[in-house]
Amino acid sequence: MPDTDTIKNVLRMFSYGLFVATSPSAEGPRAATISWVTQASFEPKLIAAAMRKGTGICEAVRESGRFALHVVGAQQPDLAKTFFKVNAATADEIAGYRYGLSEHGVPILGAASAWLECEVVEEANQTGDHTIFIARIVDADSPSEGVQALPLRDTPWHYGG
Repeated sequence: MPDTDTIKNVLRMFSYGLFVATSPSAEGPRAATISWVTQASFEPKLIAAAMRKGTGICEAVRESGRFALHVVGAQQPDLAKTFFKVNAATADEIAGYRYGLSEHGVPILGAASAWLECEVVEEANQTGDHTIFIARIVDADSPSEGVQALPLRDTPWHYGG
């Protein structure tokens, strides 16, 4: 079996983008930067998003069954950095970023380059430290046409391995 450092190095070669996930909760909106996201199906249109178990965002998604996935643009590293930590929310801002609610009550960040609103259809990974939510896309917008997503590899941060 290869050593742990070799496995970590290979896993960090995977391509990841940066996203901010938001979800409603009884205590107010939750938000967190995540990077383990991929398209999972053409029909129906599904994505898979992994969220660390026990975090506010993971619990909010589990309870509400809904979340928004906001694409962090290449020129928006501060957006991703802001949501690495738990942040306070008001009636119209999360960590200083304005948001509105979708028709289903999901917080949508106005600063996002693009976003998907999703409804959870499955949960997976009972044994790992992250829950994988398989979710159907129910709405989307891309107000900033032509913007490139910020790849994790182009930042000083790393997650995984």
